[in-house]
Amino acid sequence: MTKRNALFISNKKSGKAVNELNGAVKILKDSNFNLIEQESESPSHTSDLIRQNRGIVDTVILAGGDGTMSSAAGALSECGLALGILPMGTANDLARTLKIPESLESAATIIANGRLHVIDLGKVNDRCFINAAHIGLGVKVNNTLTKDIKARWGRFSYARSLIDAFKSMRPYRADVVCDGEGFSVRSIHITVANGRFYGGGMALSTEASFDDHKLRIFSLEPQSFWNLLSHSVVMLGGQLKGREGVWLRSGEFIRIHTSRTLDIWADGEFVSQTPAYFDLQPNSLRVYVPGDYFTQE
Repeated sequence: MTKRNALFISNKKSGKAVNELNGAVKILKDSNFNLIEQESESPSHTSDLIRQNRGIVDTVILAGGDGTMSSAAGALSECGLALGILPMGTANDLARTLKIPESLESAATIIANGRLHVIDLGKVNDRCFINAAHIGLGVKVNNTLTKDIKARWGRFSYARSLIDAFKSMRPYRADVVCDGEGFSVRSIHITVANGRFYGGGMALSTEASFDDHKLRIFSLEPQSFWNLLSHSVVMLGGQLKGREGVWLRSGEFIRIHTSRTLDIWADGEFVSQTPAYFDLQPNSLRVYVPGDYFTQE
């Protein structure tokens, strides 16, 4: 059987030790892939490597976290290349939504088995993202998320950083247009999500998926820390709908103008500033998923 060329990119900044990749790499090499191995120095370098190998490979296998996957999404979609995921980040929310296990050998076996599924992408101010983009409190959480906190708290590190971020958060006014309908909200935090999970397993809705052709937006009104903490607990089950102090909508086109200029972060990386123009990019990326992915939904 003729082997297919696949670009294998590892991210030396990812959370897990590099030697955990050895078993996964062996599985991939023993399967139907001829690996072209590269190490990325930065998100832009990852995109450059993908574009340089266009026409040479039909699959890109990324070892990294959500930020790595998200930063590569635009180049992958542009080049029409399939994505294989080896989850090596802190949150791994993309892998969680797609039912890809954290075991690198198990994830490599999924890629080797060759089951592909097409997912949507989000885009904010011409920058693609996969899971979610944040304005306000979520940005401060990312800014306070140090390597020490990640190492000590693992998937709960986002919740830990929330404590420090909340202390310095100032409310803002946001004018929102969602699929042509206008709203004005007073907010401390806004998320626009494409997938089901973000922030280490928090979910806006149990119905959200990467292939439902919807972006979901939610805003948190100014409130006490304890109310905010209770929302975070509820979000582990995706049950935000109807909660006091929470505003939810869904659509394909979302515009957000804020009363002061605010940073926008997507999947753990700075991408732009407000005003924010969000668009759904349906059926944009092919991803390797477990063979029983649909039966697990």
